[in-house]
Amino acid sequence: MSTALRGLQVLEALAGMRQPASLRAVADRIGLSQSQTFRVLRELERDGYLDHLGRSGYRLAGRSVALATLIGPRPALLRAVQPVITRLAHLTGEAVVLHLRSGSTRVLVLGVPAPSGPILDPAGLLGERSPLAVGASGRIILAYLPEQELLTTELGSLTPQQLAAIRDRGYEASFGENHPGVNGVSAPLLAYRGDVTNGDPEGEDADRDGEALGSITIAGPADRLSEHDFPRLLPMLLAACRDLGPRLASILGPDPGSTVQALDL
Repeated sequence: MSTALRGLQVLEALAGMRQPASLRAVADRIGLSQSQTFRVLRELERDGYLDHLGRSGYRLAGRSVALATLIGPRPALLRAVQPVITRLAHLTGEAVVLHLRSGSTRVLVLGVPAPSGPILDPAGLLGERSPLAVGASGRIILAYLPEQELLTTELGSLTPQQLAAIRDRGYEASFGENHPGVNGVSAPLLAYRGDVTNGDPEGEDADRDGEALGSITIAGPADRLSEHDFPRLLPMLLAACRDLGPRLASILGPDPGSTVQALDL
């Protein structure tokens, strides 16, 4: 295999891993020795495709993200979601964050701070990957995964009964779980099999069980955002999700879950 192909293989593998990833983890993922993998990683770092964070490992750098922007659906995706997410932040007065599912993780695609100013970077770094089993934005995605996929997905301490309760509720909350003093409420972005946008959603060919593309989260300081605020926020949050779900599905194609998993965001 040529050095160029190995470089692409490393980038593809790293894009699907939680980052930063160690040398050993990358080598194991692509099936090369650590010495071979190190040489490829070093070249990619030198050319700006990767960042080396010392003992923490490697993560995708700006040049990789720029390349993905040029060749992937990201520009159309951001044009579709930015106005909706920004409007939701202004309507609610809180920060709003969009995650897309990528395999067993979620990827932070967009964050809009509260109009009064960010309580902190609205949920982390763009491109940051987190396990689905941690946090409201991940658990709400898990709750809508097909049963067959759940069998091969890390659930942490979550039980099928807990996921069923989240799905029945239609939203999930987090109280200082990821960021002390910060609460959040999340709802799913759903795509549907069958022609439910241009045809009859009640038709025989439409599968009304939505597939979770990702989630939208409203986040704010605990002294301003509590469970008592949910009745005010949820109608706006759910309306934004209903608006964006079909748009994202049309951008990401006929198999949106697989496309999201393959995206280098």
